Amino acid sequence: MDIEQKWNIPEELLRKAFEHLSIEEELYSLFKARANRCVNELAKQFKQEPPDKEDFNSSIETATTYIQEFERQVLIGHSELWSDKYACNIDPDNEVNNVQNAYDAVKLQFGENIAEKELALYANSLCEDPIFVEAYIYYFHNVFEDPEITAKEYTDMYKSLIEKGKSAIYAKEYTLHFINDYLEEDCENYASKFEECITNGRDEDTSRRIAYAYEDQCRANRPKNVIKAYMDGFEYAIDNSIKSPYDFAEEYMKAFCFSGGKKPSFVAKGEYDDIICKLLVNKG
Repeated sequence: MDIEQKWNIPEELLRKAFEHLSIEEELYSLFKARANRCVNELAKQFKQEPPDKEDFNSSIETATTYIQEFERQVLIGHSELWSDKYACNIDPDNEVNNVQNAYDAVKLQFGENIAEKELALYANSLCEDPIFVEAYIYYFHNVFEDPEITAKEYTDMYKSLIEKGKSAIYAKEYTLHFINDYLEEDCENYASKFEECITNGRDEDTSRRIAYAYEDQCRANRPKNVIKAYMDGFEYAIDNSIKSPYDFAEEYMKAFCFSGGKKPSFVAKGEYDDIICKLLVNKG
């Protein structure tokens, strides 16, 4: 909202404050405009006109913080729009909100692609490691309280897994899972199955669906032969677009493991009989 500019801080006060900042002269006009805007906002908010010396000092202090943060963002390589929105009403206790304000403004005016480039530039200013940058962007968009801390944790764990000989696919999925508070055993089961699926040519969405199903079966502490039969049924259902692959997999597993390869009457629902019988023959 535009504020009527009725009052201006004396030039000598602005100049004196600005000279102590060691900031490029070309930013003086921006500093001055910010300070005068602040003093008019104070006058309107507290209905105190004309503003007094305390208002002048408070406004200059706000403008000082603004111009320092604005310059810092510009020196990183950010656009004027990003830098302005980042520095406006900056909250030293909520860096995520500062970045969100800048990101949203750029996205609104220039689109998501440009906003993503600015976000990557910001993340790179925190840490130049491309693994960190990718993780920061991911956690920024997935509403983590502090994406910087989480991205650092992700980077350290990812690299430790790579050093242990794990693939990039495994390391990424394991780490994403671990940071979401899964148990180590769950992470191992999920990541290994996901890696297997990707290696076999499946797309990421299907691989995740299968990996989650495998993780659930392992967590249930089922015997290995039961898990294998269940997953055979589950993957068959996925590949053949059978609705409710979980129900199909459960029926197939019972038929394969507990009936000598014949469809048992106690699980016969009628819906999958022919398909499961055919699959059992093929497995035999």
